[in-house]
Amino acid sequence: MTSSLEKFGQFVRQQRQKNGWTQLELSVKVFGSPRYQFIGHLERNKLAGITFSTADKIMLALGSELEFREYEK
Repeated sequence: MTSSLEKFGQFVRQQRQKNGWTQLELSVKVFGSPRYQFIGHLERNKLAGITFSTADKIMLALGSELEFREYEK
């Protein structure tokens, strides 16, 4: 079963490549400095986790946004 983090990493890679950006270019857009290793680890599902803040920054850099749906019990 694919984890949410793995799916997110796959989405990030697909969107980054669609925009024609390298991992370095995306990392500078997200963090303001070169942290391409973080992006690479995310895309390869090598991270233990990610904060909502960082995920949101990545989504904004990609021109997307996180959407939370109401949870019903």
